[in-house]
Formats: sequence, structure tokens, C-alpha cells
Amino acid sequence: MQLNPDELIRISNLKVTFPLTEGTVQALDGVSLTIKKGKVLGVVGESGCGKSITARSILRIIPPPGRIDDGEIWLRTKIGTSNGHEQMIDLAKIDPNSEMMRQIRWGEISMVFQEPMTSFSAYHTLGDQISEALLIHRNVSRREARQRTIEMLERVGIPNASTRFNQYPHEFSGGMRQRAMIAMALICNPSLLIADEPTTALDVTIQAQVLELMQDLRKDFGSSILFITHNLGVIAQIADEVSIMYLGKVVEHGSVTDIFHDPKHPYTVDLLSAIPKITGQKKDRLVAIEGTIPSPFERVAGCPFHPRCSRIIQGLCETQVPSEIDFGNGHTVRCHLYSK
Repeated sequence: MQLNPDELIRISNLKVTFPLTEGTVQALDGVSLTIKKGKVLGVVGESGCGKSITARSILRIIPPPGRIDDGEIWLRTKIGTSNGHEQMIDLAKIDPNSEMMRQIRWGEISMVFQEPMTSFSAYHTLGDQISEALLIHRNVSRREARQRTIEMLERVGIPNASTRFNQYPHEFSGGMRQRAMIAMALICNPSLLIADEPTTALDVTIQAQVLELMQDLRKDFGSSILFITHNLGVIAQIADEVSIMYLGKVVEHGSVTDIFHDPKHPYTVDLLSAIPKITGQKKDRLVAIEGTIPSPFERVAGCPFHPRCSRIIQGLCETQVPSEIDFGNGHTVRCHLYSK
């Protein structure tokens, strides 16, 4: 498998299922994504659409009994080579508990989780937990790891970093814990940073500071970012490209300009319409997408969005899965409205 020179990761036709007593949940149903070097890919969708499972599939930390049934996750990496040259590795075929996968986690790909309070151990100081990643993935002494951790804490805007190094997570505010989580994710200078709704629990002011921080660090370290959120306003600020997901499928993909100014899929149009507008009148009602997401155990025939779609084509959308339509410049959509 050969990736294009500007590609870091390419996910092709990824399918993930959870076989449970009540039935089988199809968490991902043929997801295809491309993450480019030094770029930010935003993944947007309602809860349950498969955003977080996509991220966990890349790191091979899908909670049991989840499993990858099909698909490929190609990564460009120097890990596992003796001459320092890059090679292509299909992460979907690697044993999640193998030595190579442990090297890739945090050494090559790191993750900022949604809730930083549960991401840190309450029994160890925050500095020790961050420096541990350096000791495992980089050939450094404990003294050097401590110094580099303090420098990174200062880099993400934590004051008195040398003192904070010896404090526990509960001694930090929510915004500071999130900054520390970002420092932990970037301490080994990974090629890819996965941010799983990192600003959800933060107020608007801290949210803006975290987004600005991630943009600055991306420029400094040259890392790619997979930014997962349900907030299109956040995506407008940070992403270069956007993938819209619904029920385990990517229904539309394009640049930020394409998605915000020329949306094609009815789901994308409805998501944009649901954003409150500052210029609206007080009497204007907020727009809501009709209906609800089906049960995880229910497999929807045809287009997965057709039960909630206001532009449904009767007799077609309920029976046939739409193929991908390419509008050029990387703007694609899966919708019968544009098929011949």
C-alpha cells in the first residue's frame, strides 16, 4: 500500500461491530478517512455516530467485545525500521497488545480524551504521569524527563510548572487539567494528535484558549490533528477539512469552505441550520432535526438518514444505499439527490 506524499493516515472501509447478548451493534459501517500531514481533520456528528470508535480503532483500544471486522488503517511511520526510513503499516492487522502497537501509542499517535479528570490517575502526581510517556518512548533519564515535562507544562500555559509537577490531578481546575492532558499528548512529539471532544466540559473562554493553544502547538510541532466534536462552531475555527458522520458512515466530506458554504447532504444542511444565529430575531425558534437516532441494534435499510430526511425520494432512499458522489476538490457526498 502506498500513501500519497501528503497523507499520514488513510482509513479504508473500516467496519467495527459489538456482538452483545441483545444483538450486534454496527458501530462503524465502511468508514473511509484520510488525515494529511500537518492538517486538522474535523469529524462531526451526533452522539452515537461512531466518532470516538473511529479514534479508538486507530489506537486499537476498542473496548471489548468490540472488534474490527473489515477495513484497513494505513499509517506512515518510522517505527519498526532499522534504517530510519518510513514504512506503511496497516494498524487494523496488528495485535493490539504487540510491542509495535505499544510503541505507536503515544510515541507516534497520542490522544486527548474528553474528560481529563478520568484520564489521569488520582494516585500519582501529574508530573510523574506525563514524564512516564517520555521514559517509555524516548531514551531519556528521569532528570531529563522531568525537565522536559516542566518545559511542556509551561508551553501549554500552566504557571509555576516546577511546583505543579508534584501536584495531583484534583489540585487542578478543569481547564488546567485539559492543558495538562494536551501536554501529556504532545510530550513525545507525535505525528498525530487525536482530540476527542477536548473542549466539551469547558466554558467558552477556556474553550477558546484551548483551541488557540492547539493551533499554536500544531504549528510548532507540525503534528496532524484528528479533532472530534459535535460542535460545528469549533470546527470552523480549527479544521482544514471536515467529515460528517451519521450511524457509522461518512455521509459528506470536504474542506471547511465547502461544508459551511456549499453543504450537499441534507444532514449537513440540517446541522448547519441548527446552529443558533446571533443576528436572528428573539421570536425566531431554534431549528431542530426531526426524529431521533435509531436504536444501536436496529439496522436501517437504504440511506441511514432517510427516516429523518425532509428531502427523501420515496421508493429509493428506503431501499438502496447511496454511492459516493465526487464534486471535485475532495468534496464528496453519499446521497441519492445527486445520483444519476
